[in-house]
Amino acid sequence: MTGNRTGDGTGVQYQPDENPPLALVISLGLQLAGLNIAAVVLVPTVIVRAAGETEAYLSWAVLTAVMICGMTTILQALRFGRIGAGHIIVMCSSAAFIPVCIMALAAGGPAMMATLVVIASLVPPALS
Repeated sequence: MTGNRTGDGTGVQYQPDENPPLALVISLGLQLAGLNIAAVVLVPTVIVRAAGETEAYLSWAVLTAVMICGMTTILQALRFGRIGAGHIIVMCSSAAFIPVCIMALAAGGPAMMATLVVIASLVPPALS
């Protein structure tokens, strides 16, 4: 089945097994990255500022968040065996963890927050 290629938005342009042109793929990827980078940067910024940490720690936290979100998004897109969806699923920071991370940073510093993040990432797969 071929899709509607007229560009008037009335039909599906590409089927799941078709590959769109590279220029279209790159432009859509840049749009998606541009829309999501704000959330990836905002969450660690709010947490670090509210906990009263230094500028150096803020830079490290933002860099780490961007790298981890990028790597996990790539992992979802490429699919390695049973790991990954094989589709573009953007992985990014969740605002639900802001209060807990602020309290962990304020009470025990970066080591406590890192421990909580690692535990929170390992418990769900272990329970499933």
